[in-house]
Amino acid sequence: MTLVKALAGWLRGIADPGGPLGGSLINAISRLPIHLAADAVCLRRNTDSGALEVLLTQRGGSESDAGEWCCPGGVLSPGEQPERVLDRLGVTMSDFTFLGDHFSAAARGWMLSRVHQAKLAEVPATGAWWPVEELPNNTVPKHREQVIPMAVKAFHAQRAKRSRQASAPAL
Repeated sequence: MTLVKALAGWLRGIADPGGPLGGSLINAISRLPIHLAADAVCLRRNTDSGALEVLLTQRGGSESDAGEWCCPGGVLSPGEQPERVLDRLGVTMSDFTFLGDHFSAAARGWMLSRVHQAKLAEVPATGAWWPVEELPNNTVPKHREQVIPMAVKAFHAQRAKRSRQASAPAL
C-alpha cells in the first residue's frame, strides 16, 4: 500500500488537476488491479436467546488476513461465477440473493465484493455462529463495517415485508 500511496503522491505532483490526465497517465493507472470477490452472508435467529447471528469462518494460515474471521467467500478466478467461489472453498449454500456491491481498498489492491445473502447447508469446519452485536475483534474490517450491516438491513426489510403481507387483508 505504501507503493500505491507514493505513486499517487507523485501523480498528483505532475498532473494538472484542472486538465485532462493524458493517455500515458491513464494507461499507467489502468494497470492497477481491481479484484472481484464474492461474499455470502448467512444470518439466523438464535432459538434460545433470540439474537441475530451471522456465520463467520476463520481464515487459514496461508490465506490473506490469516486468523481473521470473515463471511464465507473469496476472490473470483477468471471466468468464475460468484456462486462457484463457495463450491471451490467447500462451503455448501443455496438460495443466493444478491444484496449489492461493496468497493474497498485492500492490502492486495482494490476489491469489488459482490455481496449475497445465502442459506447454509452445514457449518464449515472453520465456521461458527456469532451474534451480530458481538463480532470477534479480529473480524475483517470490510465485513464488520459494510458487508454484514448490508445483509442485516436486507434481513430486517425482508422480515418487515413478510409481516406486512401476513397482516394484510385478503382482497
